[in-house]
Amino acid sequence: KTQAALLEAMEEKQVTIEGITHKLPAPFITMATQNPIEQEGTYPLPEAQMDRFLMKMSMGYPNRQEEKAILQRRKLRGKDDHEVEQMTSP
Repeated sequence: KTQAALLEAMEEKQVTIEGITHKLPAPFITMATQNPIEQEGTYPLPEAQMDRFLMKMSMGYPNRQEEKAILQRRKLRGKDDHEVEQMTSP
């Protein structure tokens, strides 16, 4: 169901929610992440879906020094450092 919604957005530049179709703004850009194949509970995308993405980048894992820097930056952030804009109403 999730993949179908993503593919509709990518291919048709629209999404359908509860039977109502909404046009997406132009340009509409999709960025996605994918777990490595060896992760349990994940499935690789079929080639027919993979070819819809312009590029693929493998990030690898940071070295020890880079990982420490990432953790240090995260530690320095406070809990209230994140501002989230409300996008929906109850």
